[in-house]
Amino acid sequence: MKVFFNASVILAGVRSPSGASGELLKRVKAGEIKGVISELIVNEVARHADKAGFGRSEMERKIEEIFILISEAPEAEAVKKYQSKVLDPDDSHVLASAMREKCQILVTLDKKHLLVLARKMKDIQIFSPGQYLMTLRQLR
Repeated sequence: MKVFFNASVILAGVRSPSGASGELLKRVKAGEIKGVISELIVNEVARHADKAGFGRSEMERKIEEIFILISEAPEAEAVKKYQSKVLDPDDSHVLASAMREKCQILVTLDKKHLLVLARKMKDIQIFSPGQYLMTLRQLR
C-alpha cells in the first residue's frame, strides 16, 4: 500500500521524532510503509526547514534518507483537475501527486484544507498521522 505524505507531517516528524508523525517517518525509513512524496513536497519542506530547526540542505538530506519514492511534480493539467476538490487551490498538487502515484492513503496535518476532505474523497483515504498510526496498530 502506498502512502502519500504531506509536507506538514514531514516537518512535524523531523521536529518531534517521538510523535505520531515521527513514528510514521521511522516506519517509512525502515521500509514498513511505502512512503511517497513529490518534488513539490521536498521543496516545501526544505523552504520551511527552519521550523524544524534545520537548514535547507540538512533537511533535504534527511528527506532523502527517509523517502525512496520521490515523484516528479505533477503536470499543470492534473493539478488543475483537483483545484475544484480542495478548499485551497495551492493544495491541489498534493492530491494530484497522490493520485498519479496511485497512493491509497494521504497523511496530512492540514485540518483546514485536506483532512476535511476525508469523507468526500472516494479514491483515497485521508488521515492525520495519529489516525493512520492507530489504523496500522489495529491491523497487527
